[in-house]
Amino acid sequence: MKKCTICLIWFLTLLLSCNRDNSKNDIAIIGENTSSLASISKIKEQYSNQYHIKITTYPCEFSTLSEKSNADLANGGSMYDIIMQYNFSLSSFVRNNYVYSLDELKKNLPDSLFSFESDLFAQDWREVGYYYDLQKHDGSIKQIGYPFASNSMILVYNKEMFENPENRTAFEKKYGYQLSIPVTWDQFVHIADFFTSKHKSTFGLCMEGASSGELYYEFVNYLFSIGDGVMKKKSGWEGDENTPVIINTENNLKALRYYLNLKPYNKGDFFNVDQPLQTKLFKEGNVAMAIMWSDLIYPQIYKSEGKEDNRFGYATIPGGKSILGGGAFYINRNSKSANESFKLILWLLNENNQIEMAKQGLCSPRKSIYENPEVQKIPYTKAVKASLERGVYMAEAGPESDKINQIITNYVQRTWRGEIAPEKALESMQKEISSARVEIFKNIK
Repeated sequence: MKKCTICLIWFLTLLLSCNRDNSKNDIAIIGENTSSLASISKIKEQYSNQYHIKITTYPCEFSTLSEKSNADLANGGSMYDIIMQYNFSLSSFVRNNYVYSLDELKKNLPDSLFSFESDLFAQDWREVGYYYDLQKHDGSIKQIGYPFASNSMILVYNKEMFENPENRTAFEKKYGYQLSIPVTWDQFVHIADFFTSKHKSTFGLCMEGASSGELYYEFVNYLFSIGDGVMKKKSGWEGDENTPVIINTENNLKALRYYLNLKPYNKGDFFNVDQPLQTKLFKEGNVAMAIMWSDLIYPQIYKSEGKEDNRFGYATIPGGKSILGGGAFYINRNSKSANESFKLILWLLNENNQIEMAKQGLCSPRKSIYENPEVQKIPYTKAVKASLERGVYMAEAGPESDKINQIITNYVQRTWRGEIAPEKALESMQKEISSARVEIFKNIK
């Protein structure tokens, strides 16, 4: 009996230690460990001191964010009041009624509080914070959350390699035009080839080929810019079982072949290169170019370890299209601090706070922030803004998004290994995506 009592006390102690204090005014925020959440951590004490509300942030790795937030929501928990998540969770959050819509949160509040909405990047907000109104069953769309950031993937390049006079002379001699930041995919591959030495002491590129979304998110830049994309629609979360899958096209074959032709210029073991490893390899200083998410630039490239690293420059990727990304503030329907959480979000979206957060690495969802003189001093600001202005849907965000990610990653990796021909890979992608979508949509009706 004594032993059982000790075990019971131990269990209760452990249980209590795993739960935060759910007092009404406390606010807990979970998000990926990037500059988006870090910038909130930098200014949250101002809000706490003014309104006497404790704010706790829980930074997670990309690979565990969904697992932790979904577990809390699915169990009806209130561990996290605000979930800073990406749009591939939109469908699940709304279909399961896990989060509030903006209409619910804005009820009885004056319109003047929401004047900032016209300053948001409209297409990106639609991409990360809108979804179907499942109550009306007529295709109506409603706003679910405000974007916590507007991110894109941009080209990061080694200024020392590009500006070296000997390199510039040799490049012009070889290709007949001046070495500059590539604006076309032909220029991109020329530069990648030029900077890849025979003995592999320098490389043209460092690409992400890992399976946890890294390959997929980088590959779609090529697929949508050179090719036709995955499906015929305007936003990642749109579509049903009848939405046409268009991945098996001649233009997509051209895009896949182009992507595979970059293999000789790549640094690193492709299949193991995730975001942290890509930045580590790139910062070694012998890589000319890489395509990276904008919210990772500040902490991992520009100002890692608190010091500015001015060796690198930033531009839009070649072609005329860029990926729309970022995510939204979603408020847990079981939160005991839902109203307080919404007030905090509105405070964070205030212009002055957005400027301060941008100076800490946030890629602001507000257009006007990029015109601020202090923000413009940050070297990647112009590239991020230009990418968002021309941004389009590239990443899937419907209920089948994870499956599409897995299928595309699998077949691109197999073609990279030489296990399957590009034509067969696209044919298989088309077949498996179409089949999976039918089954998934059947099960959620």
